[in-house]
Amino acid sequence: MTMKTIKWNNNFLLAGLLFLVSLFSVGGVLVSCSESEKIVTQIEEKIVYVDGKWMVVASNEVTVTTGETVTLNVTVGGDENLKPEYTCTSENPNIATVAVDADNKAVTITGVSAGNTSITIECPTDTKPLVATIPVTVEQGAIRILAIGNSFSQDAVEQYLYELGAAVGHDFIIGNMYIGGCDLDKHLANFQSDAGAYEYRKVVNGEKVGKNSYKLSQALADENWDYISLQQASGKSGKYGTYTALADLIAGIQARCPQAKLMWHQTWAYASSSTHESFPDYDSNQMTMYNAIVSAARQAMTNHTALNLLIPSGTAIQNARTSFLGDAFNRDGYHLEVTYGRYTAACTWFEMITGQNVVGNPYAPETIDPQVVKIAQNAAHYAVQKPDEVTDLVDFKQPELSDTELKAPIYIDFGPTSLSATPWNNITSHQESSTSSWIKDAENNYTNIGVRVLGGFTATHAGVGSEPASPVTVDGVEFPLTAWKDGLLVRGEKNQGDVGPGRIEISQLDAARKYNFTILAIRFNGSKDARISSYRLIGKTESEAKEVKTGIKDVASFNAANFEEYIAKFENVEPDSEGKVIVEVKGLDTGSAAEGHINALCISLVK
Repeated sequence: MTMKTIKWNNNFLLAGLLFLVSLFSVGGVLVSCSESEKIVTQIEEKIVYVDGKWMVVASNEVTVTTGETVTLNVTVGGDENLKPEYTCTSENPNIATVAVDADNKAVTITGVSAGNTSITIECPTDTKPLVATIPVTVEQGAIRILAIGNSFSQDAVEQYLYELGAAVGHDFIIGNMYIGGCDLDKHLANFQSDAGAYEYRKVVNGEKVGKNSYKLSQALADENWDYISLQQASGKSGKYGTYTALADLIAGIQARCPQAKLMWHQTWAYASSSTHESFPDYDSNQMTMYNAIVSAARQAMTNHTALNLLIPSGTAIQNARTSFLGDAFNRDGYHLEVTYGRYTAACTWFEMITGQNVVGNPYAPETIDPQVVKIAQNAAHYAVQKPDEVTDLVDFKQPELSDTELKAPIYIDFGPTSLSATPWNNITSHQESSTSSWIKDAENNYTNIGVRVLGGFTATHAGVGSEPASPVTVDGVEFPLTAWKDGLLVRGEKNQGDVGPGRIEISQLDAARKYNFTILAIRFNGSKDARISSYRLIGKTESEAKEVKTGIKDVASFNAANFEEYIAKFENVEPDSEGKVIVEVKGLDTGSAAEGHINALCISLVK
């Protein structure tokens, strides 16, 4: 429900009032058109003509319920037979339509939105002309946004969008009708059968609450939605031939929510290294997929004029990939990285819906580096300006570096659920990467040191969901939950021999200096002896292999654990002549499993 306050300040321009009768008033009596919104109308002044002069008389406050239509009755006193021909105009776009009913002497205003305007009423009679100007102020209440989507709408609207709005005075109410991987056909079938098939995630006052077994009919009636978005499942987003359900879905939504503006959510192309089953449909090529998505989205907008807005999240992500962050916006090859990836999409929704430039918005999660905040905001802004083409972020090709020498330790968090606090660096994919990620030190300064996965890993491990939230402190380093519960895996079959290695490259180290490396490997809800990971470092020389038994069986074992047993420490490591060190991870065949993994890595300069 949208709370709006409209004040009719009937402070007429007295010089323009030439009505030669003893009394008239322009009063505010509002007619209800909808029971879903409340508008508080205050008639602050009346104007009367007494004893040859105009006088201002105060009146009372009137409260009514209305929707998108507001009616102001105009009453003329002193001559019961006077029926002038009224005209009424407004030049302000905050009011969509202004019409007048001469018989009822009523001005009807539709499409009311936030802002200031003036309504001019004229009675062009020969003997008793009237010209009155009414200032109107509309105070915007909550902006209500409903996404009908899947995990891609989850990535875009369930986090950060509310805060972006609140930072500049907008109160967003956000709903997401979620089914993982849901396509348009399934949404239409659910709509037609009124199936309780959704998880309804709703954000109000910044708090998210979920309801299961929810119906689209329930969600559409839950709020007087200002905006409703639709989207195709990600793998089908670039195939317009799969959009056949869109027309019927739009018609059904319009019948239930005629006041809402409909939007199309343009999703993003997969990471170049993605193993998603639909990626081969686009030749496993990111730009091929991106161009197909842009084309299909534009065709949807052209063929379905009821779609009012295009949300170019896909272009925003593609813009951001031209920065020094590169192709690092996905946590698993297709879903967005949970900090700056999701923030980029939220910035796009914010600017498209509000019309306000998101660049400079004061809100950003503390876990996102200020330089990355600028990348996300600019990527979104340029996407809104040019939704169908990639804008090269030429000002963000490399980060601002603090120094060429490593001043503080480097902390790297591996795994798909990474959301570690600054200054942890997140490597979310196990896939081989072609470029190195820029790495920050513990003082949150970018360094020229890079890290990339060279290949050999078979999967990621996202944790089992029951890990204690406590951080793990080892060797003076506090590893937050997101740095120890998930990681990269090399996985094979038991009794089939050792597996791996998975290889990680650390580059741009000083070849003339020595470094200490600490690897954390820990797996909750696993038997102590079932999984053994083996590690070796290759720089100027090859280190001896070090083994870690990674399992912790339960909470009691966790509370009693000596976490020194879960690290492999390598000291005084010299990089090769190119400043590189390779970290190799193997899984040893124990007869119970053959699995090796790496959760986190710490690097420090030997002083």
